[in-house]
Amino acid sequence: MQHTETTSSHIAEYNSGQEEQWQLKESGIVHDLGNLIQVASSALSLVTRDASVMATPALQPLLIGASTALQRAGVLVRETLTRNRCEPCKLELTDVAECLREISALVKGACDSTVVVEIHAGNNLPAVSCDHQALQNAILNLVFNARDAMPDGGLITIDAALGAPTSDAQVELTVRDTGVGMSSETARRAFDLFFTTKGNGIGGVGLAMVKHFVDTCGGRVDIDSRLGTGTIVILRLPVARPEFNGTRL
Repeated sequence: MQHTETTSSHIAEYNSGQEEQWQLKESGIVHDLGNLIQVASSALSLVTRDASVMATPALQPLLIGASTALQRAGVLVRETLTRNRCEPCKLELTDVAECLREISALVKGACDSTVVVEIHAGNNLPAVSCDHQALQNAILNLVFNARDAMPDGGLITIDAALGAPTSDAQVELTVRDTGVGMSSETARRAFDLFFTTKGNGIGGVGLAMVKHFVDTCGGRVDIDSRLGTGTIVILRLPVARPEFNGTRL
């Protein structure tokens, strides 16, 4: 009887772990979709502020329809995340500086005029072994969190540089903001799935996905924050070995 109970307990623990992984996968996909919806909404808002565009009768219903569609998509994202409250990752040779160049306009377009975004990448950075798009999604998640922490505007700085010499070479990608910051307790739980200080029903996933991404590629993420002084998040990504050709986890 005891053996049967132990086996059942192990099965229950395994099933619980599998369910949490699937929740993380689905929630991460939906959360990243929500980020892209925010970018599209910001771009559409800029377009509709152009008097010459709004003066064109044929464009008005198209813009109104697009705005309505994005609003509905945002509702679906919030509902899905509330209801839920990963495809295997492909490790590949990834150029961090190129990743930043590719999403530079996207990052800056997601912030209004009160938020300044500065992006700096060191010269001749070695390639890292991670999923290219997952890295870009992680950066976007960090930028959106930084932006939301600065309701009155501020500065977001993204830096990519070679880490300090260690036995395992790393590229450090640092995202700093001058926002409201976090208490030590909030910072300690910042990467917990579904932990959020936001009240709009869409938080608690982005930083968990960042942590999941970094863990998947064998890296590390650190956070330093103080109330009133902003937040610093550092992704430490392993430099790809010379013989690395890409694999799946």
